[in-house]
Amino acid sequence: MPHHCCVPKCTSNSDTSPDLAWHGFPSDPVQKKVWLVKIRRDEKKDVPKDHPEYFEVTGSTKICSAHFKSEDYHPGDRRRTEKTTDICRRNLNRKANVFPSVFTWTAESKASRKEPAQRHDLQPPAKRKKHAPEKVASWDPPPGSGAAVESNPDNLDAENPTTSTTATSTCVQHCPCVKELQTALDMAMAQNEELQTKCAILEHDAASQKASDSADSMPRFTFGLIKGSNHLVSYYTGFSSVLMLMACFNYLQPSAENMRLWKGADSTADTHPQQGAKPGSKPKLSLLDQFLLVLMRLRLSLGEVDLAFRFQVSQSTVSRLTVTWVNLMYHQFKELPIWLSRRAIDKLMPPCFKTWYPSTRVIIDCTEFYINTPSLLSRQSATWSSYKNHNTVKALIGIAPHGHVTFVSDVYEGSISDKAITEVSGLLQQLEVGDSVMADKGFEIRDMLAAVGVRLNIPPFKSGDRQMTPEALMATKKIAAVRIHVERKMQRIKAYKIIAGDIDTTLFDQLNAIVFVCAMLTNFEGALVA
Repeated sequence: MPHHCCVPKCTSNSDTSPDLAWHGFPSDPVQKKVWLVKIRRDEKKDVPKDHPEYFEVTGSTKICSAHFKSEDYHPGDRRRTEKTTDICRRNLNRKANVFPSVFTWTAESKASRKEPAQRHDLQPPAKRKKHAPEKVASWDPPPGSGAAVESNPDNLDAENPTTSTTATSTCVQHCPCVKELQTALDMAMAQNEELQTKCAILEHDAASQKASDSADSMPRFTFGLIKGSNHLVSYYTGFSSVLMLMACFNYLQPSAENMRLWKGADSTADTHPQQGAKPGSKPKLSLLDQFLLVLMRLRLSLGEVDLAFRFQVSQSTVSRLTVTWVNLMYHQFKELPIWLSRRAIDKLMPPCFKTWYPSTRVIIDCTEFYINTPSLLSRQSATWSSYKNHNTVKALIGIAPHGHVTFVSDVYEGSISDKAITEVSGLLQQLEVGDSVMADKGFEIRDMLAAVGVRLNIPPFKSGDRQMTPEALMATKKIAAVRIHVERKMQRIKAYKIIAGDIDTTLFDQLNAIVFVCAMLTNFEGALVA
């Protein structure tokens, strides 16, 4: 597609002028405005495209090299074409903020005037009247005078009107005041272009300042903005109400007041405070707002830049707060007796379990979390899950019959089996003789549980091609009706979006803490089983 020069009165195009270079408008809005001012055009997008005045700067809008000076190009960027000896340059020195400055109107205004035509007598000597000027042809007006020809215009017009007009025009061309006016006009036009350029820069600066003032005037995101709405609290944090959020915060607050912020991978910051520990530097956010920031990071998986903008802190502060608070909650929640006693389980047992499976102590399931592909080949192989067809990590989650999380294992590589993770997770050491465990068909752990006096309740297997017996179908239906609650709990855990998608490799070192904290936070939500 041929290029056409967008400068008025320029008819150059790449077909007829192959030796010219073609330059697009700069991307910087200020420089773009300067170029538009210099070529005496402005963008007009409010008219139809077929309108003669329509003009829009696009990627294909070009200005030919004929409108630039030689010093506008990089030194040495020149070549001689085969058809002409003119120097042809290709690359503008855009770092110097060059702009087009060679136009037909500048050439016309600076062109030298033609020599005056030879003067002749205005009238033949025989017909000249006595009071007419004697030497009009050789008249040379003195400086500052421009009215000598008009001293007696009536006589001139009466004798020869055409000759009188020609003489007047010739004298005006050589009048010094006219030359001064033309020079002043050229200077005024140059100053006008310079002022338009400065106006464009000032407009850009004013727009930038307005945007900056708008950002500075934006209120910081705080807990006070959402505390009046349980719906907003649930959306941003996952807590079912303001009261539940404050109950959790009040439990964490004494330790949070003495915690020291994490300062990097090489630091040894202690987020599990000890007696007499010296607190570190405190950020400008209150503890409650810090807690809110971290909950929004976990619940909505908001980026660090987004949170930094909302809370008007630096991105590094967001990172440090997240690591510090996640580790604080991990240590504090670990101290809670989440594994309930047999007596507490029986007291909170829902009717559906009391009727069919009264000895149930825990319902277990393994859940996998997608991760980004690790860089090491050995880690790629170890985390590959043939079931999910993706790189994953796996954790064993156990919930009580009434729906609260009572067991969370460490996070293991996705290739580990359900049986192996049950064996190494420490769950068997928590069970007591006479308990029963409910699980899915994939948990082939009956022998391990029998060794500690615990029974396994799983749906019956179908043997061969034979159909399941009515008793087996009824057992499958009963187990499925109560075991569905663990699936609902997994959905609540993965509602924390930081572990719902592909987990970034930068979070691998914190996965144990993040998964455990997200699982514990679901216990502050509403009842799972009525």
